[in-house]
Amino acid sequence: MSFKVRYLDVIPYKDKFLVKDPLGISKEMLLNRESLLLLSLLDGGNSIQDIKTMFLRNTGIILSDSEILNFVQEMDKNYILYNDNFIKRMEFEKEKILSAPYKEINFQLDFEKLKREIEKYKALNEQDIKAIIVPHIDINIGLKTYMKTFSCVKNLNKKIFFIFGVPHSYSESCFSIFPKNYKIGENIVEIQKEIIEGIKNKINFDIFSDVLAYKNEHSVEFPIVFLSLIEKDFYVIPSLVSKSDISLLKSLAENIFEVIAPFKDEILLISSIDLSHVGRKFGDEKSFNTEEIDRKYIEYLKNMENEMAFDFIESKNNFTRIDGLYTNFVFLEILRLMKAGKSEVLDYEVYYEDITDSIVSYASLIFK
Repeated sequence: MSFKVRYLDVIPYKDKFLVKDPLGISKEMLLNRESLLLLSLLDGGNSIQDIKTMFLRNTGIILSDSEILNFVQEMDKNYILYNDNFIKRMEFEKEKILSAPYKEINFQLDFEKLKREIEKYKALNEQDIKAIIVPHIDINIGLKTYMKTFSCVKNLNKKIFFIFGVPHSYSESCFSIFPKNYKIGENIVEIQKEIIEGIKNKINFDIFSDVLAYKNEHSVEFPIVFLSLIEKDFYVIPSLVSKSDISLLKSLAENIFEVIAPFKDEILLISSIDLSHVGRKFGDEKSFNTEEIDRKYIEYLKNMENEMAFDFIESKNNFTRIDGLYTNFVFLEILRLMKAGKSEVLDYEVYYEDITDSIVSYASLIFK
């Protein structure tokens, strides 16, 4: 008999650990060190006897079979384990999303204040911007960067926004598109069905299979928030790109380009990514400076040296955890096919979180 815990976020909190479910299915849990250790031992391979032995070795505490099974039962009630119980719940959640008339964007934000703020920023008097890279860090943290970047596209004659995000929960495929409209406030933001249908017919896997990944996906929703501040009638193509090999990503980019090429004058590409993630919150003993790696990667992006950017991070095993590596690869490959030329770095920032001794860096760029 074995039990397997599924992917969860673990955040140090004082002398305990906050366990959060990126899919938003399980309730949050605050665990002590011993409980977290016990949870980590549920890896799908350890028997009850293995768990007892390893727990004793690490804590000096002898657990009974019934104590372990009671713990497992409590975890299962909260859908923490990857088993039939969780899969049934996951399918239920997927169906709930697909049957809803739209996906509601719910953030505790003062939209009127944000609108007033972005109006203070001057728009660029240029019509040739083809794409932007923006962060997806907490809006209150990255507000200056968001404002600076989205103000650049205020007066563009673009009505279709293709958003390439990063899945923070899970993904079953390397690329997906969300097939539902969004609601923000009282407004409905519609998806561009013609392009989405074209991509669906072009790609040989189900691009709608990952709908659950969009349940709480801020890398897609934050750009929609800011677009709604500067645009009235517009369409979005919300997508997520996850890990895959370069040849598949190139093929994906080529297929997407073929579909969007007839719309090239109406469309703006948006890569919604953050850069490095280091420190205790992300599994390191302590935070460290990532600026040299970040800036080198940004320079490759700016020069549209796509494979060099990818290889530079891959050669270092992405030890600073740049989360936009695969998203940016597809994004830049499409831009290359669109004959994008000039680019400009608008901003680079580093956020330090004292309570967890952790760093997240982020940047914004425009491409013409």
